[in-house]
Order: sequence, then structure tokens, then C-alpha cells
Amino acid sequence: MNKRNKLLLYGALLLIGFTAFIFEGFAFQKPDGFLGFMICLASVLLTFGSIIKLCRLSPKFENSFLKTLDILFWLP
Repeated sequence: MNKRNKLLLYGALLLIGFTAFIFEGFAFQKPDGFLGFMICLASVLLTFGSIIKLCRLSPKFENSFLKTLDILFWLP
């Protein structure tokens, strides 16, 4: 699998994980019980895992992601 296909795959996984987390928390509004917890945990792990893989594969994504984190958590 070449680098471009890996970037597309991990980008799609990031989008799927983030969308699943948003739907679980806001659209369905009640992740009940064990199943809701597992879906929420899987979406968070999928999101973080794909961010890590994208940072390893693409320096452009890594720079933009780190700049975004720097802006979000900047303290004077």
C-alpha cells in the first residue's frame, strides 16, 4: 500500500471516528450502558489512532495539527 492510499485510509478513519463520537454524544444523546460506552470508547480510540498515524505519515498534517493544538492551548 503506497503512502497516498494510507493517508486517505487514515483520513477516512479519522472522519468516521469523529463523526461517530459526535453522533453518539449529541444526536443520540444517551449512550446507555455497556454498548454505548464501547461505541464511545471505540470512536475516541479510532480518532486518536488515526491522528497519530497521520502525524507519522505526513509532516504537513503534523505541522498543522501541532499549530492548531498550540493555538487552542495557548496561555499568556
